[in-house]
Amino acid sequence: MLFLVSALAAPLSLRTETVSNVTCTDSSVTLDTHETDVALLQICGGISGSIEFCQGNPTTTTGTDGGSQFTITPVEKGATINISKGRWEQGIKAVAATCGQNKPFTATFTGGASTGDVNVALTQV
Repeated sequence: MLFLVSALAAPLSLRTETVSNVTCTDSSVTLDTHETDVALLQICGGISGSIEFCQGNPTTTTGTDGGSQFTITPVEKGATINISKGRWEQGIKAVAATCGQNKPFTATFTGGASTGDVNVALTQV
C-alpha cells in the first residue's frame, strides 16, 4: 500500500517543480476547453503529432484558438525557445493543479529555452 501511495505522489511533486512564479490572473474566467487545447498545440507553429520540440528556435511564440492564447517568451534576453512537448505538458498540468483547468495564468516553466527558463501566459482574447 505504501508503495502505491509513493508511486502516485512522485509524479505530482515532479510536475510542480517544473513551474514557478504562478499567478492565477482571473479566477472568474474559464476558457473553452477545446479552444485552449487547440491553442496549446499551436505553440511554435504546431507542437502536435510527431513534433517533440519547438521548431526554429523562435524568440517568442503564441498559440491561439478562439478565445484562448498561450504566449511563451524566454526569461533571459537573447535566448530562444526550444521547449519539449513533455516539458510543455508537465508545466500546463502543474499550473492547472494550482489555478484550475482552463484558467488564465502567468508562470515560469523550468528550462525550455536555449539558456534558462521560459515565461508562459494563458490569456483570454
